[in-house]
Amino acid sequence: MFSMRKKEPKSLELDPRTFLLLLVFANVITFFQSSIWIELGWICFLGLMMLLSRKYMIAFQWILSFGILLLLQYVLLPAAPKVIATAFIILINYSRRMFPCLMVGAFMIKTISLRQFVLAMRKMRIPQKLIIPISVTIRYFPAIKEETKFIRDAISLRNIKPADKLEALLVPLMMSATATAEELSAAAVTRGIENPIKKTSIIELKFRFLDYVCGGMGVLFSIGAFLIK
Repeated sequence: MFSMRKKEPKSLELDPRTFLLLLVFANVITFFQSSIWIELGWICFLGLMMLLSRKYMIAFQWILSFGILLLLQYVLLPAAPKVIATAFIILINYSRRMFPCLMVGAFMIKTISLRQFVLAMRKMRIPQKLIIPISVTIRYFPAIKEETKFIRDAISLRNIKPADKLEALLVPLMMSATATAEELSAAAVTRGIENPIKKTSIIELKFRFLDYVCGGMGVLFSIGAFLIK
């Protein structure tokens, strides 16, 4: 007997270089747009890409967060006392403007691996002197996150006062930060990241139709950021 299984719909797969281009477009739109409609359209487009990639929870969290920022800036702060509005309007406005860049960055981190990211940078002819520190830095944050989890588990097993928990977390974390950086650097060197010989990879990067669509949409929104005021 053969078991019949329904094929799951394929998620959207983008070339890692497309994410880098989207990050460039996000920065251009962030610094040059002055229309709320361009910003809303760009956020909706990024949210749609996340949904097509089946990153439902991430898409919901980012769109909800952006909606909260809009609610604070255009509804709650105008009705709040002037002192509160003046104190928070700049923070909320700049947070909202940086939102597309953070959204693309989170989407990229959750979708592509470090190996794909390094391969994409090599395909784009980025100098090896930049690829090495970038790849080590990207790997550094998950390592620190994992180290923080271990320290918190150790704190929870001991009877430490709430007032001393911050110190108990930061001191070991600072002590291990340097060692973690050295270990990651040594691991990268061991894998031959400094070898000047041209690298080969089993992963094949190729632009597909959806990559061109995303690039075209990025160009259109960037042009709109300059023209629509």
